[in-house]
Amino acid sequence: MRRCIVALVLALALPPALGLDLPAFGQEKSAGNKSGQETALRGGVNLVSVYFTVRDGRKRLASELAQGKFSVSEDGRPQTIKFFAHHSDVVLNVGVLLDTGTNMSWILTEEAQASRLFVQHVVRPTDLGFILSYASRVETVQLPTSDVALLMEKAGTIQMEGAAIGLPGQRPSPPPRIWFPGGGTVGINGKRINMQREARLYDAIGVGTNRYLKGEVGRKAVVIVALSGDSRSESTMEEALRSLLENDVIAYVIQIYDAPGRDNCDVLHIFEKDSLKKLAEATGGRMLEVRGIDKLEAALDEISDELHHQYSLGYYPENKNLDGKFRKIQISAREKGYKVYARQGYFAYPAEANAAAKH
Repeated sequence: MRRCIVALVLALALPPALGLDLPAFGQEKSAGNKSGQETALRGGVNLVSVYFTVRDGRKRLASELAQGKFSVSEDGRPQTIKFFAHHSDVVLNVGVLLDTGTNMSWILTEEAQASRLFVQHVVRPTDLGFILSYASRVETVQLPTSDVALLMEKAGTIQMEGAAIGLPGQRPSPPPRIWFPGGGTVGINGKRINMQREARLYDAIGVGTNRYLKGEVGRKAVVIVALSGDSRSESTMEEALRSLLENDVIAYVIQIYDAPGRDNCDVLHIFEKDSLKKLAEATGGRMLEVRGIDKLEAALDEISDELHHQYSLGYYPENKNLDGKFRKIQISAREKGYKVYARQGYFAYPAEANAAAKH
């Protein structure tokens, strides 16, 4: 079977190492339960709450550690933990964003298969999932629903008749192609590459976050199936980043690689070096590298376990000034051998500004 490199991205955020005019990001407050514990500073209550996961030296989830095993600081100043909990059943709101900027139907089949596996393993009856596609524009394939069968069915519709852009039934002309000189073929197998494709990844992040995740409680994530980096978005990475941070969205990245010499795609799989890893870790997520699509199911199981088996802690910050500035959070394990994955900070918005943003 022909396969290509596919990057499966679960939400995003970007630290300054990638050139953004914003602070280091990653650990931020989030909801603690279904009852609306999503307080933190943006909720008008001077309480910062953070979801986080912990893995040991063997990269296994460590989900039974006590509060005393952790410390938290804000802008380098130690804070007192006021509440702490283990969570195994927290509502999840998750979107899958599919890169359909290709003219090869088998690539869409690969994306659909990955998406079906993801929603099947992650979305539970108490959760909500939605699907977007993006290429020359961003389209809603499925509105938020807890119907896993419907999500799996809709993920498959991007394959219909090989349509590469938009929803089923919409068949715009394929984007123009420019071939490299020197025989007119490029790529490891001499396949022609579309150099003018559109893939509005940043725009898709904004749509998914602001339209379907803003104001939701519980865990929030966006999954992006990306064939390569952004192309021709109207919004910038900085704008996409800010919308994710302000709405407490967590990022996971699954990059799927093929064996050398077996890439038959019409897309150059070019990503900024280490950028997806930084995106994921900045929001409290991780990047997983999958060598072969047959390993994808195991990776998705790993993400599912992590999303539904996490800790949360909360503290009242010593800095009471709600000035809208970004504040760095650092959660550390007191014992060596553990790694904590959590957002790296939050924006200290006044309650009025936050309330206006939610409407």
